[in-house]
Amino acid sequence: MQLRDTTHFTTRFLLPIVVVTGITILALAGFLAWSAQRIDADALAREKLLLERALQEQKSQMYIAQEELAVWDEAVTAIDTEDVQWLVDNLGIYAFNFYGHNRSFVLDSALKPIVAVRDGGQVPAKSSADSIEKLAPFFAHLRRLDTQAAISAYNAGVSDTLPQAIDFTLFEGQPALVAVTPILSYSGENAPTVGKEGFYISVGLLGDELATYFGDQYRIDQPIFLDAKPQTDATLPILNAQGQTLAWLAWQPEHPGARLVGAAMPALPAALVIGIIIVGLLLRSLRSALFQLQAEREEAHHRAQHDPLTGLGNRALFGARIGELLQHTSEGGPRFAVLELDLDKFKQVNDTLGHQAGDEMLVEVSARIKSLLRPEDTLIRFGGDEFTIIQPNIGGSGDPLALAQAIIDALTQPVSITAGIATIGVSIGIATAPDMARSEADLIRFADDALYHAKNGGRNRYCLYSAAHEPSRVDTQLRDAFAARRASA
Repeated sequence: MQLRDTTHFTTRFLLPIVVVTGITILALAGFLAWSAQRIDADALAREKLLLERALQEQKSQMYIAQEELAVWDEAVTAIDTEDVQWLVDNLGIYAFNFYGHNRSFVLDSALKPIVAVRDGGQVPAKSSADSIEKLAPFFAHLRRLDTQAAISAYNAGVSDTLPQAIDFTLFEGQPALVAVTPILSYSGENAPTVGKEGFYISVGLLGDELATYFGDQYRIDQPIFLDAKPQTDATLPILNAQGQTLAWLAWQPEHPGARLVGAAMPALPAALVIGIIIVGLLLRSLRSALFQLQAEREEAHHRAQHDPLTGLGNRALFGARIGELLQHTSEGGPRFAVLELDLDKFKQVNDTLGHQAGDEMLVEVSARIKSLLRPEDTLIRFGGDEFTIIQPNIGGSGDPLALAQAIIDALTQPVSITAGIATIGVSIGIATAPDMARSEADLIRFADDALYHAKNGGRNRYCLYSAAHEPSRVDTQLRDAFAARRASA
């Protein structure tokens, strides 16, 4: 027997647990791998977004620097008076020291280089003539009619937007951010004639220095600018305004997902052991938990079909019992009866003694009626002071009539409650099935009709529904109003 029990436990419980555990481990491993991949992909996307914003920030800073340096009354005067030293100091060396611009040039209106500064030091202006000539698209942009109109509006103080050409391009064979700006008057007092402006050029090379800055500022690991795309996903193309790729920004991507998996792997065996222990404890408590769950389900089912005050069945239980009886009742004479009870003078108890007294009265009424019922009979509280009795297995209409009289006799006796002595009555309407009704709706309607006749006949009485009594038009209206009042109670 013990061997049989062990085999039964192994095949029914232990083996499924082993299988489930194995599947769980595989699923967990797959989930960890998938999660690590997703985390790493999200981290890579976040790094790309940071670097895209970093490049855009370089453009914004370049625009601000150009606006500060190129829009300057003294700069216009220095060009007019050919004050080269002033231009070198203020538009060249200052741009390198303060903004980190690797190259700075000042050109006259004929695009002739006047000043050239390289990494903070002055160099012959003609030395960069070839590189400046390759910036022809920038100058073409500034010579367009719409740009000339924008320069005129800026000079007149109509617009605050400084016209300039700024883009990524190749300068001296290296990828760079280049800005070309007309040199304008800040005050407008010595503004040059439109089309006769000098030009200020700033160049920020995309090299190791900028890459190091990106790494420190945005916490990117080992960023570097490359001429060709490397074999890695951690790259960002440097595009000009025409969408051409000039260079690639690459870096060492973070792998938080892979680090997470690496950190979790040593803990997995311990987690497996703990899981087995937990499963064992769960199996131990499974039996009691199942019994408790079953009890809770039965309690919930009971609450769904019973009145919380009296503990009697409610409308849901009534419908279930009637449906079952109608389904299993054959044609012929009466097989079960429905008695609808409506308490008389109950409202006076509520109004004079209070709702607490009314609740006590309902509990006492329920107890008195239940004492008169058979075990197979069902007492239902429909709501308020309305009760219904389902009386199955009757031999004829005499059974429900006798029960109705017994209930009237019991409920007309005084009731002792906390607030005092109260006296009520009851009116009862009776309908039987399947001789009278073959549906729940007909049973309720016929019982309602009989209850109406009982109340209309003087209360504290019962009435058995009879189809022979055709109602008058007035009676029909009164019964409908009575039924509507009970349905809304």
